[in-house]
Amino acid sequence: MNIKVLQFKVEYGDVDRNITKVKSLFEKENLEGTDIVVLPEMWTTGYDLENVDKLACRNLEPAKSIIAELAAEHDVNIVAGSVANVKDDSGEVYNTAFVINRRGELVYQYSKMHLVPMLNEPKYLTGGKEKVETFELDGETFGLVICYDLRFPELFRDLTLKGATSIFVVAEWPFARKRHWETLLAARAIENQCYIVASNTYGEIADERFAGRSMVIGPFGEMMDEADDNSETTVTGETDGNEVDRIRKEVPIFDSRKREMYHFL
Repeated sequence: MNIKVLQFKVEYGDVDRNITKVKSLFEKENLEGTDIVVLPEMWTTGYDLENVDKLACRNLEPAKSIIAELAAEHDVNIVAGSVANVKDDSGEVYNTAFVINRRGELVYQYSKMHLVPMLNEPKYLTGGKEKVETFELDGETFGLVICYDLRFPELFRDLTLKGATSIFVVAEWPFARKRHWETLLAARAIENQCYIVASNTYGEIADERFAGRSMVIGPFGEMMDEADDNSETTVTGETDGNEVDRIRKEVPIFDSRKREMYHFL
């Protein structure tokens, strides 16, 4: 599967400008032969949390329709990052990631369960109440998590045990913890023997600087492509479920597990 990760600066609280930006990137990129395009976390609003209830999508709209149109027009699957989203009559705002296939159909959605104390998310957002699941695109099995979820290895192991050979991490990860981002992404790839496809924003946004460093990491921990920390760019990579199978046979960690010896299981 040929993948392109779009790294760009998310404009703080400016939904129209961010939507226009995403549309322009799809027009500018040569997507011929691309199977999946990946966007970052909270790309419609950024972390304008004080106004998030007014800026949020309603049942993923209008973002879902816009992404569906782009997917069908360009014949690509889109891991559409995440958006602030009100999904029921409660008025609660979730940080919801979603996936659209190349026919413009909603394949999967997941609301971030781990909210970030350092960015004050729990004050403004509601944590997701549904477990992560895998989903399929063009016959391959994938997982999807959001930003702070990266710090919880149980999620990644759960997804790989459910058959994921690649896991997407969509984020607005701060520059102050850039080293954590780089290290944890590599660790998740190595310990689960899967591809990690990571999308992040960059630059000064309101009073926070974000780390960039979008990347694709292979199932043996090899860096396939990576972005710098301060520019608009595209990261590319190719995933292959057969390569995951080969690595898992070569270093059979899943066969070597001793579930009966682990207290938390």
